[in-house]
Amino acid sequence: MFGSENAVGITGATGATGATGNTGITGAAGTTGATGATGATGATGATGVTGTTGVTGTTGATGSTGITGATGATGNTGETGATGDTGPSGGPEGPTGATGTTGATGATGETGVTGATGDVGTTGATGPTGPTGATGATGATGATGATGAIGVTGATGFTGATGTFEPNPFNVYVLQGAVGGNGTQASPFGTIQQGVTAVSPTGTVHVLGATYPITSNITINKAGVTLQGYPNTIILLQAAVIPFTIIGSGVTVDGFTMTSDNPYAVEFIQLGGTNHTVKNNTIFGPPQAGPSTGWIVNRGIVTQIGNMTGLIVRNNIFYSLRQPAYFNPNTTGEIISNVVYNTRGFVNDQAVMVFSGNSWGSPQNAVDIALLVGTITGPPFDPITALSANNSTATIQDSR
Repeated sequence: MFGSENAVGITGATGATGATGNTGITGAAGTTGATGATGATGATGATGVTGTTGVTGTTGATGSTGITGATGATGNTGETGATGDTGPSGGPEGPTGATGTTGATGATGETGVTGATGDVGTTGATGPTGPTGATGATGATGATGATGAIGVTGATGFTGATGTFEPNPFNVYVLQGAVGGNGTQASPFGTIQQGVTAVSPTGTVHVLGATYPITSNITINKAGVTLQGYPNTIILLQAAVIPFTIIGSGVTVDGFTMTSDNPYAVEFIQLGGTNHTVKNNTIFGPPQAGPSTGWIVNRGIVTQIGNMTGLIVRNNIFYSLRQPAYFNPNTTGEIISNVVYNTRGFVNDQAVMVFSGNSWGSPQNAVDIALLVGTITGPPFDPITALSANNSTATIQDSR
């Protein structure tokens, strides 16, 4: 007890509870007072120690399985009852009688012994064939009906006027000395210059077989044009002019014989531009006296300085010239399978040309290929032994 409180007295006995009075009218609910602050939660008591789990009792032994009793014997199958008689068939016929009992099958008798095969009898002779009866007469052929009348042939229409061949600017024809032609094969132009003027780019000027005296230059500057010679087409230079100057791109000179009435110090073909081809031509000069060092400098081909790339010179014959060709600086191209003799050889002056398959006739050239100062070393010229071997053991003058 706290010392500051009074002692509680003894409570007397409780009297009897009187009757409950009528419940009075419920008064209006008073305003709910503010909820008092929740008191602090008391500390949770410590959890008691869990008791020890008791020991699991031993599982009792499983009793033995009882013996299976013997299966009772299967009773005998009862006898099959007798099949009843077949009833009568309906219809107009009388009833079918009962089917009689099938008699027992008798025992199979023994197989008899096979008798011996008799001899085959002789085939009788075939009797003669009787004569064939006569063929009956063929009946008469019926009369052929009359042929109908042939209708009248219609009148023949008028024959139209004969057409003419128009000039084709992609196939222009030239024949030396022709007069008043229009460039067709039937009516060719009379000069090569006329053909070159008339041809369209990528077209062909057909220079028919004849001798063409040249005293003035012919310039070709149309892309892809072919100047096509024929057998016995001869270009005869008669003045100190370059017969053909080829510029632009993709021009082909094919199948000509070119020569001159005197040695002139010019080339037959001068080339500038790109991707031109000179093939299947024979180019030669008239004989010159004395050693080739003193000959007039006439040449088959000369390239313009710094202005010729992609040149192809193939399957030509060059002879009796100072040089078959002179390749100026920065020319590029290929020199393939040409025959050269009685010249001073191809001159490579700082050009980059690939020589292959060329050969040399008689009289021999002074040299076959000359590499001048400034020409690159290395491919396509080195090793020199390979260059010579690839060109019929060419004689190489290497001045690099």
